Amino acid sequence: MMTADDSWRGPVLGSGRRPCGACGQQWVTFCSIFHEASQAPSVGRTNCQHCAAENEVTLTFSRAEPVDHAIDPFFGLELALKEETRHGTIWAYNAEHLYEQEQFIAARLRENSTSKWSYFARLPSWVKSAKNREMVLKAIARLQRRSITKPAASSENLSRKSTTG
Repeated sequence: MMTADDSWRGPVLGSGRRPCGACGQQWVTFCSIFHEASQAPSVGRTNCQHCAAENEVTLTFSRAEPVDHAIDPFFGLELALKEETRHGTIWAYNAEHLYEQEQFIAARLRENSTSKWSYFARLPSWVKSAKNREMVLKAIARLQRRSITKPAASSENLSRKSTTG
């Protein structure tokens, strides 16, 4: 399957192809997503479309990512801070990530980033839409209640307010 030192535990895409062992006329291909890397077999079985003979295909693997992207980028494990909405999934890596999302979504005026590669430029349009602002902020609030840590930025802001006011 994957190398022994690979720590990826999430979904993998297994694919392979070879000429049919029976007729040699047709390439047989195998492609499937396995939800856990440790459970993926090293070979896949598939039938030739020309002669219907069953063939074994050696698989190569690559990391697969779910549609909602709510997995850890290093190990492929499902994130704990994940909330479904009617438009899609709101997720965060940690409390600081939630805080940054909340600040961006709650802002009435958002400055355009010069880079299309910034985190906020890559958010789905339904998350950034003003008509969904209240729903997204409620989902973020539910995630913040479930978070076991508090963001450092929000505690700094609170301490500054208490000393100045």
